Amino acid sequence: MGDVNNASLRRVSIQNFVSENINEIKLTLVPDDHGRASNQLIQLISKSHGTITFMDNKSNRAEFIRIASEASVENVKELINKEWCLKRPSLAISVTGGAKNYNMKPKLLRAFRRGLLKVASTTGAWIITGGMNAGIMKLVGEIVDMNPSHSRPIHLIGIATWGCVAGRDKLKVRGETVVYTKPITEEKGTTPLEPNHTKFIFVDDESEGKYGGEIKFRSRLEQVISGDFFGARSRAGSGIEFQTLTTPSLHPERSDPVPVVLLVVEGGPNTVRTVYEAVFKNNIPAVIFEGTGRCCDLFAKAVRLYENIKQLEDAEKTSHQKLDEHIKSASLKATQSSRAENIKKQLREALNKELCEIDPVTNVSQAIDSIDCFESVYRCVTQRLKFLNIVSLNAKGPVEPDIDLAILKALLKATSGSGMSKTNDDERKREQFLLALEWNRVDIVKNEIMKNDADWATTNLNDFFEIALIRSQTEFVKLFLDHDFSLTDFFRNNDKLPTLYKNSMSKEHYQKIAESHNPLQTIYKLVLQPLIGDFFNVAVALRSERTPSHLGINLENKRDPYLDQNYASEALKKLTGSLLSE
Repeated sequence: MGDVNNASLRRVSIQNFVSENINEIKLTLVPDDHGRASNQLIQLISKSHGTITFMDNKSNRAEFIRIASEASVENVKELINKEWCLKRPSLAISVTGGAKNYNMKPKLLRAFRRGLLKVASTTGAWIITGGMNAGIMKLVGEIVDMNPSHSRPIHLIGIATWGCVAGRDKLKVRGETVVYTKPITEEKGTTPLEPNHTKFIFVDDESEGKYGGEIKFRSRLEQVISGDFFGARSRAGSGIEFQTLTTPSLHPERSDPVPVVLLVVEGGPNTVRTVYEAVFKNNIPAVIFEGTGRCCDLFAKAVRLYENIKQLEDAEKTSHQKLDEHIKSASLKATQSSRAENIKKQLREALNKELCEIDPVTNVSQAIDSIDCFESVYRCVTQRLKFLNIVSLNAKGPVEPDIDLAILKALLKATSGSGMSKTNDDERKREQFLLALEWNRVDIVKNEIMKNDADWATTNLNDFFEIALIRSQTEFVKLFLDHDFSLTDFFRNNDKLPTLYKNSMSKEHYQKIAESHNPLQTIYKLVLQPLIGDFFNVAVALRSERTPSHLGINLENKRDPYLDQNYASEALKKLTGSLLSE
């Protein structure tokens, strides 16, 4: 019997390994076709490509590709998905800000570091920066290097302007490994690469020493990664038909839309431009850290001023409604355009100091793609307000800011919308629930998403309950059960039980089950009961007096009931029938 059990364990281990690593195994077993396809894709889009090793971090091997600024973002996304990062993330974090030396105060640094690591490790996030060894990019690289979870590495992708990379001549190769060292003397307008980044995309716009050449491409790439994840919601209630987005499935495809969030720390004119591209053009939410200076303080002040002005305007509208209809109509037509111009004028005057600090040399009149800094801020504040999330990093505050919570709330806020139908509102709650589930934040579900019993009654959450069971997210399972989630309906589909067993059994559990004289009772005690508690009275269905034959399992049979799906299915059906009849 021991030999049979050992053989069964080996088969189960092999089966689990194959199931969990099927994509990597397929790539290994068919390297020729895959290699040719990969090489063709790289040759199609690259001017040069290879692998970088760093003298400052010899354990890191960073793949890189140099592309034209007009290169296809779809092809680059395919390269990232299929070659560089084989698993779809739950989130992509784009970090932008000061490119020069930036010293964050110790308390704020601790909060930022802890929050970024927590988010990245929880969600398997991709982190996108400018890739240079300076400013916020250097800070993020140092933070990622502190990642304690070696089993779940963080993909840190640097997107930089080719003409600004110090020592770039060494990178003019085709498929070779390059040892990158920081140049002894740097050309004006260049910066070395940050050694903890795991991937680099160099955007070659034919310029030299001119920062910002990658912004347009980076914006387009982030847009295609997000797949307009939040775009439909920004248009809800604005006269444009709402488009329901597909909630990621239990086993999402690597090409499925990924929510993207922009983190902004300090920054100058190019950072303003990056925020404008993300928020206004791509409907990507931004978390802006007030107190870090320049760009962030500009946006924070603009948001507060605009909200105050709108409150006064709403008060005027309320008093205006008391006028006769014909007087009100004529007055509104005369004042709507002037009111908008007045708001714009007030904001420009109030923000003059912050605008000068952004770029004291050229002041506020410098055009950024025909749109000056103020116009970029004004459009974001007046037309994409819900995508701007201000987090105060007050070094004197008694409590460190919760960065990961701020990011999650920004995503939830971006998925909200007014003027939705009941169906669309339920879909929104499902998408928000899934985000909280991915981050394992049951408190957010309680306080921000499912606020009353009606939400639980009208929203279909069966697949999310299954996710929570498989992942052993006990607090979520308890939350479902506290709101009378129907286990009877859930387990009425007999295929659910084998699936849960397959995904929940550890090697240790299976050993105990294989040695047990009552396997189903052991399965229940080891796998199900710790997750769902004593909600079933299974004493009658699984009492030890019942013979194995009564339960439909022949322990003397050398077939492995765990691996024989048809055989196990019949036994599970009998068990399910017994449970439902209790």
